[in-house]
Amino acid sequence: MNESRTRKSRVLFFNASAWRYFISFYRGQHKRLAFSSIISSAQSLIIIPTLLLVRYIFDEAIPEKNIHFLVLSGVGIFAFRLANSGISLWIRSININIIRGAIFKLREDILNTIYGFSRSTYTSFDQKTIHARIVQDTERLSNVSDACVSNLLPSLFGSLVLCVILSFLNWFLFLIVSAIFPVLFLANRYTGKLVKERVYVFQRAFEKFSKGVLFVLRYMDLTKIQTAEDGEIDRQTKILEELSTRTGTMAFIYAIHGSVQSNLTGLSGIIILVFGGYSVASQSITLGEFISFYVAMGHLYGRVNTITTSIANIIAGNESMVTLYNMVKAEDIQPYNGKKLIPFKGSISLESVSFQYAESPVLKDVNLTLPSHSKMAIIGPNGSGKSTIIQLILGFYRPTEGNLYADTIHYDELDIVQLRKHIGVVMQSPLLFSGTILENINYGATDFDRNHLIQAARLAMADEFVSKLPEGYETEIGEDGIRLSGGERQRLAIARALLRRPKLLILDEPTNHLDRVAVSELMSSLENLEDSPAILMISHDVSVVNHADEVYQLEKGVLIPYGAAQTAPRSGSL
Repeated sequence: MNESRTRKSRVLFFNASAWRYFISFYRGQHKRLAFSSIISSAQSLIIIPTLLLVRYIFDEAIPEKNIHFLVLSGVGIFAFRLANSGISLWIRSININIIRGAIFKLREDILNTIYGFSRSTYTSFDQKTIHARIVQDTERLSNVSDACVSNLLPSLFGSLVLCVILSFLNWFLFLIVSAIFPVLFLANRYTGKLVKERVYVFQRAFEKFSKGVLFVLRYMDLTKIQTAEDGEIDRQTKILEELSTRTGTMAFIYAIHGSVQSNLTGLSGIIILVFGGYSVASQSITLGEFISFYVAMGHLYGRVNTITTSIANIIAGNESMVTLYNMVKAEDIQPYNGKKLIPFKGSISLESVSFQYAESPVLKDVNLTLPSHSKMAIIGPNGSGKSTIIQLILGFYRPTEGNLYADTIHYDELDIVQLRKHIGVVMQSPLLFSGTILENINYGATDFDRNHLIQAARLAMADEFVSKLPEGYETEIGEDGIRLSGGERQRLAIARALLRRPKLLILDEPTNHLDRVAVSELMSSLENLEDSPAILMISHDVSVVNHADEVYQLEKGVLIPYGAAQTAPRSGSL
């Protein structure tokens, strides 16, 4: 798409599909919204007694010097004002609950959508940018909802009521003032386009800023190890400078937008003063009639200013709406969509499996069967396709050619999420999060039992070091387990995998963080389990063959038998 077409697509005020998606979260709230709007419209009628009192004050009370009535009128006008404030707060509370519920549903839908993405889709995203969009754009849509529900709709209905009242007060003055409304509309449309364009650029700059902050926090150690502080500060400073420039430009455009609307409404006020003053001077209307009309017109101006301000906020929020809509509606094809549930026993088969990323072949005609309760090792150099086999077994991808089976059932028939519940995986780089040791081990465990957790930790040789910590299993481990050693992180990951009592346990590069003695102890512990799982070890280290019933070698995507376990080399690495 060329730049002119991209720019044109941004200038369009609204994306109908995105708005339909957003409005869908208000389903079931139509009656409450209608009730709120009706009350807001009726609220404008409260001004009628005030206008009558103002008119009587200037036409009767002041000329007759009726101080008593002046005081009573002031008290009455203040009472009507209090009543109006009370109704406004009541309506506001209704609208807040409506908005809160809709934004909750929106965020819930986005969360479910993200978890529903295939691995090929979510790994194509820039996670830091997506994080900024989800957090910031949903908050902007909360502001858009407030602008629509709490400000725009009540002001629109209230303005209609006030227009009717003004036409009854003095149709001639109202007709003159109405001539300014088309000019207001055209000016709002023009400045609205400027706002939309600047907001788009600002939001992209803000995403860069948010992404930069996450990078600084996440890769602090890398930056210091590489002594890249000066370069990183310079890079982040440039991002800050761009954000500062975009923020200033956007704020100035907002100021222009507000100034244009303010001057146009001010012009209409001057027109009222001129024509209204002339009408009073020529005695075609009384002073009280003119003042009451002017007061009512002031209320209308307030509503109109609210409308124009709300429209500016809605235009800005439209960019967030389109961004989120495009994300949740991204074309995504799930590898498998089966629904069959099986009592998985741990057997996995790959039949003539080939796989490639884009145009890069990774696996070629792989045939492999891992029986239940057996132990298998696949060895090969880095980049040979070992991790891809794990991802295929987990159903993250489907093979380009060939088939996978779990207990002889084709993957296309299976509920893959349910199958994963019976598979424990310990990745090469243990996946840990900021929290306690306990929280990391029992993550995802639906039937958590502390005794079982400690038993799993003992099997994983983690309980020994955990029990020596002052806070034991309640010890905070920091982001990515930064406060632990590589071996300790590996042991926690193994404990987490064992807690779910898997039928299949996959160990990806177990010797990376565990020495050979530790690996031997782990395998011995697993062999002594009453219902030992099938074990698949993936490694570049040939020493793992000591613990396998079958051993295969993966070279450039081709899987071949390594040789009988008892005759295979017992030490060294590829």
